[in-house]
Amino acid sequence: MKKTKRYVKSRIVCGVLLAVLAALGIFLCVWFFGADYSRFDARAKEEISLPELSDGFVPQGMCPLPENERGYRYAVSGYYKEGVPSRIYLLGGESPAYVTVRAGGETSDEHFGGVAATDKYLLVASGKTVVRIHLNDVYAAALRNGEAEATDVLETDMGVAYCSVFGDKLFVGEFYRAGNYETAEDHRIERAAERNPALVYCYEIDDDAEGGVGSKTPYAVLSVRGLVQGIAVTENSVYLSCSWGLSDSGLYCYRAPFAEQADGYYSANGKDVPLYFLGNDRLVSAWEDVPCMSEAIFARDGRLYVLFESACNKYKYFVRRQMHAIVSLSEEEFTA
Repeated sequence: MKKTKRYVKSRIVCGVLLAVLAALGIFLCVWFFGADYSRFDARAKEEISLPELSDGFVPQGMCPLPENERGYRYAVSGYYKEGVPSRIYLLGGESPAYVTVRAGGETSDEHFGGVAATDKYLLVASGKTVVRIHLNDVYAAALRNGEAEATDVLETDMGVAYCSVFGDKLFVGEFYRAGNYETAEDHRIERAAERNPALVYCYEIDDDAEGGVGSKTPYAVLSVRGLVQGIAVTENSVYLSCSWGLSDSGLYCYRAPFAEQADGYYSANGKDVPLYFLGNDRLVSAWEDVPCMSEAIFARDGRLYVLFESACNKYKYFVRRQMHAIVSLSEEEFTA
């Protein structure tokens, strides 16, 4: 029986579709099952489970809390879908508790980014500001999963994505991704053959001053790579957590530069302040085989703590690894 041209054409189309489906199936198998996180898995220790991930909470920021009578050890900030107030969860006590933040009499549903704590205050990255709430008000509100009134804010000229406290220093930074998360042109610094597209402002903390800092002008500025989601600073190191989408995350350790000669100066509020470039000459260690969607980090007692957003409802069906808990890594092993 003679085959018609239409029949032959349909067979070719079917063959092409089957080949495409087979290729897609192979790609998905490799994507979901071919990742190698053996180094990370062998060293990562689960610390505490994250709350309400199946209820729509998207974790963003994390910090340790000062010792308190409620026994809370961590604060985790994050957001919900539009119109639902953002929350700060307190973890480590008898059970998780949360607070929402009220500013100017209205409950905030702004995208909460990083969170940090001083001895007296909780600091939350929101828009171009760092919102400050007294810890006593936070703990009181947590008793009823209620609202805490913001004390004041630190205003900046950047989109604040993350913040971190080390000693009496506050670090406030921005996120850069070409095309959809751009930064100001003068925030993009070139040095030798390297280019960093984002900045971190370094402030002196003063809990008794407006905005929680001794001066609204940073005492120093860090130039950092793109895709930074979190920063942790110690006496000797600066750690960066970097991620975007479904790609593997990167954790980077740089030599702390503050005791060294500045790489230049940056004009902040009309004043020239020391600028330090975190480039390859200061890079100590880089792990670029970390599960996707790393967010905030902090360092304490020789361990580096890492938060992920990959297990929340918004992303969990697409990622290769769902991370349901805060994990920690030995700083010594990470930098070896």
